[in-house]
Amino acid sequence: PEAVRAVNLDSITNPKDRAAIETQIRNFGQAPAQLLTEPHPPRNSAMNLTPMITPEDVSMIMKFSSNAPIIHVSANTNPTLSIQAIITISNKHDFSINKYHPNASTPTQTYSESSQTSIHQQTQLPLSMDSILVSNINLNRRHLDDNFDERIQQRHQSFVVTADNRYIISTGYWDKSFRVQNTDIAKITQVLYGHFDIVTCVCRSEVTIAGNCFLATGSRDCTVCIWIWNGTKGAIVDREYPNQEINPSPAAILTGHDREITCLWISAELGIVLSGSEQSLVLQHTLNGDILRSFENPSKISTPRLLSPSNDGDIIVCYDRSKLCLYTLNGKLMRQAIFEDETIQCMVLNADSQYTVIGGDRGFVQIIRTHDLQPVYAYPQCDASIRSLAITHDQK
Repeated sequence: PEAVRAVNLDSITNPKDRAAIETQIRNFGQAPAQLLTEPHPPRNSAMNLTPMITPEDVSMIMKFSSNAPIIHVSANTNPTLSIQAIITISNKHDFSINKYHPNASTPTQTYSESSQTSIHQQTQLPLSMDSILVSNINLNRRHLDDNFDERIQQRHQSFVVTADNRYIISTGYWDKSFRVQNTDIAKITQVLYGHFDIVTCVCRSEVTIAGNCFLATGSRDCTVCIWIWNGTKGAIVDREYPNQEINPSPAAILTGHDREITCLWISAELGIVLSGSEQSLVLQHTLNGDILRSFENPSKISTPRLLSPSNDGDIIVCYDRSKLCLYTLNGKLMRQAIFEDETIQCMVLNADSQYTVIGGDRGFVQIIRTHDLQPVYAYPQCDASIRSLAITHDQK
């Protein structure tokens, strides 16, 4: 047909060429002729399109009256959730539940608790600030416990938000525990003990349809504990006694480090746990606690601080201030990159893992290609350092 500029058989005079083309059409169908001279354009990744979705790189600025630095951002915005929200936690241990509007498309606006933005304008913004913070009433419902150890510097990996936005798991308490609090009224629902020193970091795996997942906690006692989260009960349960919510035991205890655990990653699909310790190696364990391998540390004495896996099984590790290393799942070092004059504080991969987003002390958010660690885009510089990053489900 003319629409695809197909081959005109009547114009072929050579009998052999015509017979070959007829055989090809009979077995495989008729290919558009332009494919022989003009290849398909490369498919655009969502990260390529992201800067162009809105005319402004920054679509909204949200200001909190506490003026406290935000150290954790979690974006659970799956359309299947009843409430799609962006949860933020500050270093004063205040948190907010900001409703996400996936269909919003407006130019840059600044919205703060004290502004007089109308309800209609709020719904046009990507986020609606937590109603409790706007009303400035019952602020204790948005405050985590105060028993944190002051010697611990809270960071992104000090907290985890469950996939349904209903609970926050926090670490860094002086009594060597970590705690579960609901996000409705900030009530402590569980206090859990499994380490012999202060818990330094926590992470969770992918969730099942019922909301169940694995949790991993790392501590100064050089161990990693695996826990089972029951999404229906909204609690950590014991592996052998699933109905036991009081003082559940870890499903497994991972050993092999000789210093404080600094970063974690856990995957239920792959059945593995990655953990890094201060001035040491990244170790890979199974969920049952068996050690598989260690990852080569390029500087021998550098500290792995951040871990980000890709869908292909490749893993990016950030060592010390600014060194990124790309490994295979088997621990083979593939590439290295150093970002001079930058202290990387957070790192997250997009949905298809083609791009990695990093942020640091200089206030820049940069997009780099995962396979070669080369920068491809940088957003405008912020006024303060970037401590946490999250990408929404629609990658807007």
